[in-house]
Amino acid sequence: MFLTIDIEVTNRCNATCHFCPRDATPHQGVMDVETFDKALARAVEYRKVVQDVSGLEVVVSLCGLGEPLINKNTISYIKKVKAEGFTCSMSSNGALLTEDKTHEILDAGLDEIYINISDLHEEYEEIYNLPFDSTCENITRFAKLAEGRCTPVIILVDHHDSREHIKAMQTFWRERGLKKFHDYSVINRGGALFVEHMQFEQYSEMVRARQKLTQGDTPPLCGAPWGFLFVGYDGNYYLCCSDWRKQASLGSVFDYSFLQVSRQKLAMVVSREPVCKTCNHDPINMLTEELRALSEGETTAETVTELEQSLLKVSRDIDVALGRLLDYGDKHPDGMLAADLIPAISTT
Repeated sequence: MFLTIDIEVTNRCNATCHFCPRDATPHQGVMDVETFDKALARAVEYRKVVQDVSGLEVVVSLCGLGEPLINKNTISYIKKVKAEGFTCSMSSNGALLTEDKTHEILDAGLDEIYINISDLHEEYEEIYNLPFDSTCENITRFAKLAEGRCTPVIILVDHHDSREHIKAMQTFWRERGLKKFHDYSVINRGGALFVEHMQFEQYSEMVRARQKLTQGDTPPLCGAPWGFLFVGYDGNYYLCCSDWRKQASLGSVFDYSFLQVSRQKLAMVVSREPVCKTCNHDPINMLTEELRALSEGETTAETVTELEQSLLKVSRDIDVALGRLLDYGDKHPDGMLAADLIPAISTT
């Protein structure tokens, strides 16, 4: 098992996918060298904490909400991550993955690249507003040149809600040398993207979901803010990568460490403010959706019970791990911030 630190080298993108709420992001930019270096130093610092507390591996992903190759410094950032001994991954839509850029990426030592391309030919161009033929050529070439050096993973967003489409996509890319895939349904990006069946607050099933998940001593806890730590292009810590509207800033890497903002992050998760209350990853919202499916005859009571028990177990496991983390911080100089020093929650 490992923890991922996402460093957003940019939240700008050259694609215009309808399942990506780009317009909901209030500000965009690229991460400058000084900010990246400080974010990476914080990652090194936190790796020591994680090793002391849990022994888990920490990896660094140059991900975020945009296309990393837009940032002219991304290749040098990969080199810096590798020089610090981290496994390094990156996301991309493949459109800028030219032959020269491929060689630079591979020579820099990138370990894994996640390529988001969920459609083909004219449909791809209509949805992504990018050229399909050259992008396909880029990805196919990268897979060939990266053999044994870097693992490409095709990311498929099932925005058609069609398993047949996903299977056809996998077949297409397997024929071109790609071997690894990951697919997922459309997600609402912390409520930034309107998805009709994810308007959780309007459903009466939420009352039942909350009751089922809040009966014990442990509050419902989501693992995303802890398993995928997030630094925005502006150097601010954000609750997690689902906060596309950047509502939940926890302060700057220049002022605080990952460990120091942990208690504030926990308060946000427990209160579900300002992001979790609308996010489809939130445990209460997940169970609400499953209870609605039960009411519609689309699932079984056994499946609902299994999800409920799984969410309760995950919350207990997270609670135990966070207890160790916060205790560690309290026992180390400058580990945890006093309550009156914790940066205020941003709701704009």
